[in-house]
Amino acid sequence: MPLGRSVSGHLALSGANGRPDSRSVAVFNWAQELDPDFPLAVIDFRTDGDGDRMHWHEYLEIALCLEGTGRFVFGRRAHPVEPGDVFLVDNSHPHVARPDPGGSLRLLLVLFRPELVAGPGCRAFDSGYLAPFRAADERALQRIPCGTPLAAELAPILHELAAVAARHDPDDRHVLDAVLRLALGVLVRNCPTNEDEVGRMDAARREQIRPVLSYVEAHCRERVTLGEVAEVVHLSPSRVRHVFRDVSGVGFKEYATRVRLTEAKRLLLATDLSVAEVAHSVGYTNVHQFYTVFHRYSSLLPAEYRRYYTPAGSGDREAATG
Repeated sequence: MPLGRSVSGHLALSGANGRPDSRSVAVFNWAQELDPDFPLAVIDFRTDGDGDRMHWHEYLEIALCLEGTGRFVFGRRAHPVEPGDVFLVDNSHPHVARPDPGGSLRLLLVLFRPELVAGPGCRAFDSGYLAPFRAADERALQRIPCGTPLAAELAPILHELAAVAARHDPDDRHVLDAVLRLALGVLVRNCPTNEDEVGRMDAARREQIRPVLSYVEAHCRERVTLGEVAEVVHLSPSRVRHVFRDVSGVGFKEYATRVRLTEAKRLLLATDLSVAEVAHSVGYTNVHQFYTVFHRYSSLLPAEYRRYYTPAGSGDREAATG
């Protein structure tokens, strides 16, 4: 979501009036600078008119409508917005909130990076907190309508999160973490990606795409193309693209990039390879491009990622390896 008055965290805005200059692009990355030690921001945001543009961001978002009515647009899909509605936004998902003509929308935004609750090497249990943002049916929890038991349960938790954040007390970080996890836990309990729901997915389609997932995993150090995997499953590239998105919830290129970066992160933490060597190991011939993509998905440069997630005292190797 666009960034307004922050009650926690730091803002990184550009362009006139604190808004990115997005006139030349249809969808842009709306950057939010979050503290690497505690990547969470709670923002009271108001939008008027249709000045905000479709955008995406690298953090996850929970939005609670406080005032006004309008539309919350995800790509080509629009949901109505009214006070009490809750919306979930995955990182990299294009979206925008627009008020009704002549009106305005006031939203409480909770923005956080996935690693705040489920960092590298975390328990599978912690990864489960992110399940609502990875739902098999990405539309299932995009909008949680006001008046539903789930929205009624979430609203006071989100207000409590905002109240704690407004104190700007570093000693409250454990409380903020706990309250955020409480909200996520409530969502997980209602997430349609539990075992029963997954079991009801089209088994044939999942089996059809399984060889694609296995192939991408096995060739994560190479530049895998859609045409290559289409040959693996004996389907046309367009059919693979369609089925892949339906089953996995993301596009093929997006998935392949995430797999390659996962391997890159493993190499950064588990080996003494230089950043350039890691880049080449996962199929990037252009190291600058590797830096750009890595930062886009991790909000840290490769060397910063290595230092941040390497135990104290063992991070000196980067100085020697580049």
